[in-house]
Amino acid sequence: MSRSFSPTQLVVLPRMTAVSTARLLAELLETASREPGLPIAIAADRNTLAVTHETLQVELGKRVFAEGEASPVVAVADRVEDNAFGALSDWLLSFKRLPVERYPAAADAARVHDALFGQGLGFLRLRAADEWQEAETRIRILMEKGFDVVIANLGGKPFLDELIFAHTAYGEALGITKPRPASDPHSLGKAQGEALDALRSYVLRVAAHVRENDPATAALAERLLAPLAAWKSRRPKNRRSVPAKEAARGKAPEEAVVAGE
Repeated sequence: MSRSFSPTQLVVLPRMTAVSTARLLAELLETASREPGLPIAIAADRNTLAVTHETLQVELGKRVFAEGEASPVVAVADRVEDNAFGALSDWLLSFKRLPVERYPAAADAARVHDALFGQGLGFLRLRAADEWQEAETRIRILMEKGFDVVIANLGGKPFLDELIFAHTAYGEALGITKPRPASDPHSLGKAQGEALDALRSYVLRVAAHVRENDPATAALAERLLAPLAAWKSRRPKNRRSVPAKEAARGKAPEEAVVAGE
């Protein structure tokens, strides 16, 4: 059987998740940035590594947005809805304080306020999805009881319009009323795979730069690959680390492990 000299076969990396892969690449790129005047070949592979790292970061960002409610988009939508409910409540309270005998509309405002906010605004401090549902319940009551007409007749249509706008945006941000972008596991896996391929090529390029009669090249390789050598991983025991210089000589695939415990 012919022997393969592909980076995948020559460089055995520790087992990593997509998150740990991104973190390792960030460390390697930061280390390389401290080396002025990198050899052209190494710099080219470093640039490829940076591109794949950015792609992986983007895919990880999609996953975080899809899984977490506390994304920046949700947080902004939450504040907008909180403000809309608070503004409507304050406006109705202002009407409610007027003497009913001189301002009959104050009774209508009081009726709407008590129905919607009789228990206060505490629901705005609930977990995001629960808050949205409590808000949805109040808006349904508002519409079913005809309170929207009452509010409009009192001159509060801008408050009502803002509330509907804010609530719609909040539901979309949470993915309740409109599906939000989700991370495609295949896209994330592909991005990690490409990042690992770039990492293997980078390791080989750095190792190939080492010259027997030039200690400075070995020192450069050691510095550039230090984050990988120090990486903590749960790889099988009895795997031994091989110096970059030995990897450059063409060690057997199973021996070309550049990462240590």
